Amino acid sequence: MEISRPISIGLLYVLQTLYRIVHNYGWALVIFACLIKLLFYPLTRSSMKSMKQMQELQPKINALREKYKNDPQRLNVELMKLYKQQGINPMSGCLPILLQLPILIALFNLFRTTIILRQAPFLGIIHDLSMPDRIIPLGGSHAMNLLPILMGITMFLQQRKTVAQDPRQKFMAYFMSIFMVYIFYNLSAGLNLYYLTFNVLSILQDQWLKLSGPKRE
Repeated sequence: MEISRPISIGLLYVLQTLYRIVHNYGWALVIFACLIKLLFYPLTRSSMKSMKQMQELQPKINALREKYKNDPQRLNVELMKLYKQQGINPMSGCLPILLQLPILIALFNLFRTTIILRQAPFLGIIHDLSMPDRIIPLGGSHAMNLLPILMGITMFLQQRKTVAQDPRQKFMAYFMSIFMVYIFYNLSAGLNLYYLTFNVLSILQDQWLKLSGPKRE
């Protein structure tokens, strides 16, 4: 927790600065997600290029797995040799996600320990960004939280095309999306709004990179 404290303090300053401009913490979080997306753009572009190369190599990877299925150590050696020949870093696709984790943890701690989002509304349907959104009424005092569900859907849509040819990765995409909905369901609307916005921007960015990539090359 203490490690993320300096990041939380920095994020608090950024959010308060954005709030002074737009006068709404919901829009401040949306803009903040856009800024983070721009910050990670070069890394994301490199990651997508690496993932595309990995997809193109999939037939060779599958052939090696079949050939050395009884020799895991030799398989790892041959896979690393193949990656080196093609100039691919198999871990580069995970790097953007790993670098975003400190920001998510810092935001979680920030919303948990500060009062800036208490009673902060957004779009007239969220009345307190520091609490679960409770957008869909279910009768009486019960309500369903919509933002974490949308966050899970956008997370799956973002991953779907990159794992379409690998049944194991496709299962993991389903599992992780459902798991993230479970984790985020009772967290603050502010954190879910940030993550949902970030996922939507990721989907749009992926589409743009796929359309513009061939022309640039």
